[in-house]
Amino acid sequence: MVNQLRSHLAAHLLKTYSRTQQRIAFEVNLSKRQLRQVIDYIYDNIALELTLVELASLVNMNSYSFCRWFKRLMGLSPHQYVIQCRIERAKFLLAYTQLPIIEIALQVGCSSQSNFTTLFRKHIGITPKAYREMI
Repeated sequence: MVNQLRSHLAAHLLKTYSRTQQRIAFEVNLSKRQLRQVIDYIYDNIALELTLVELASLVNMNSYSFCRWFKRLMGLSPHQYVIQCRIERAKFLLAYTQLPIIEIALQVGCSSQSNFTTLFRKHIGITPKAYREMI
């Protein structure tokens, strides 16, 4: 009984200690400068196909660690964040320019107007044309 209790206590301490070690090692990698670098890169290249490997390489991390780091700081996965940035940029362009919808689609990284309309409707609830007319 005593040996079993000791084993459970040791397992609990190791488990707790291991998590603490991972947290400490993980948080050492966190940097506001690195986050700003990634966000600036996303905004500067919003029209391009941005890959996880590409974004992770900006801060010298592997894709898995980068994804966890980014989500912990931003509350969204890198992919979700890029889509959110594209939608926000599209909303701005629809509201403050008279650019054709196909041009806006290309400027926010969509391959076609159809793809853009589907993405926009999924996130905003209406088509880009309806959004523009509403404003």
